[in-house]
This record gives sequence, structure tokens and C-alpha cells, in this order.
Amino acid sequence: MNSRLRTVFWSFVGLCLLVAAVAPVFASIVTLRDQIAITVVINVTPAPVVFVSHPSRGSVDEIAISGRLRGTVVAQATAQRAVRVEANVTPNPNATLLYSDQPIVTINATAGTTVAVSCAFHVSIQTAHVNWQLKHGVSNDFAKGFVGGDLANDTYLAVPLPTSTPYVVYADNGGVWQPFQTNSGTKTYCVDLTIKVPVSIAGGAYSTNAVYSLYW
Repeated sequence: MNSRLRTVFWSFVGLCLLVAAVAPVFASIVTLRDQIAITVVINVTPAPVVFVSHPSRGSVDEIAISGRLRGTVVAQATAQRAVRVEANVTPNPNATLLYSDQPIVTINATAGTTVAVSCAFHVSIQTAHVNWQLKHGVSNDFAKGFVGGDLANDTYLAVPLPTSTPYVVYADNGGVWQPFQTNSGTKTYCVDLTIKVPVSIAGGAYSTNAVYSLYW
């Protein structure tokens, strides 16, 4: 083999090695195909208080309320469950690749309690593509001291998972959505929500967006 042929041969070998090296990189590149947001509103009722009397010598913890009442303030943190949400999944004609049956979910809760809602909404992927990836998270915290991680999800196809997982907060996570699952073809997920409201949160309406992103 003369020097010219050797040069061509080794150039070809080098090209083959380069293609083999970069092929996994190209295979790993994914593109955002669709994204949806479900608004989650938490209507918080302030924690009720009771006054515990103390029997002797006037040695009570004195807390004046409205300038009249004295006693020890005790927050009642009795857990409660919300009414089950029934939902029928119907394709959105304007977005059939990735869609939800509920654009907004409202949960009523008392500060200091935990509320669970079964199948608060569904998320559907309608595609024949193989090995798509679904990512999710919430866009922001509800308020100072009321973080997005207080909202947890149990997202499943048929059978609920043993435990719920707190949402990752996009605004606090370096702008990264949390990978949820890689799957193929058309799928519909049921999303159970559990909200744990801190006892110190004032009454009012708080909201965030549960965001789902589809990649392949």
C-alpha cells in the first residue's frame, strides 16, 4: 500500500471513529415538543384557635387578643381530606399531543392541615412516538414560607404509588424541570395531589402552575 492509499485508509478509519463517537451524543439530544400548565389554587382558611384555661394562681401565659381575652393559643391541626374529583379525559382539539382535562384545580384547606385530592386532573400524551420523556414541576412557590414543595403528586397510569413526591420548583431549581418518566405511545396519567399547608400561613388564595413538558 503506497503512502497515498495509506493516507486515504487512515482518514476513512478516523471518520468512522468520529461518527461512532458522536452518534450517542446525537441520540441523546431531545427537543421540547409540547408543554402545558395546570393552575393550582389553594384557598387557605386561617388555623382556628382554642383557649386552654390554667387552673391555679393566675400563672397563665398571657396573650391579649382584641384587648380582652387571655389564654394559650393552640392551633388545631386536624387532617382532612377533600372530596374526590371526578374527571373525564377528552382531547383538546387545539393541542392533542399533550393535554389535560383540567386547566385549573382549586383546593380548600385550613392552615396547619394536609389535604389530599384523588385524580385532581389527568395528563394525556397522544403520540405514536417511541421513548418520549415527560418532565414536570411547579413554576413557583405559593408564598414566603409556603413553598411549592408543600404540594406533592402521585402520578400513575393505573395503580396509585405507595407515596407521593413533592414537586420540584422550577424557579428554585436552576430552571430545570424534573424528569418523571420515559414511555412510548399514547398514555393517560392520573395525578393525585396532596397539599400540606403550614400552620403559620395567613388566610387567602395562593397559586402556582403545575407544568408538564414532553420531549423526544
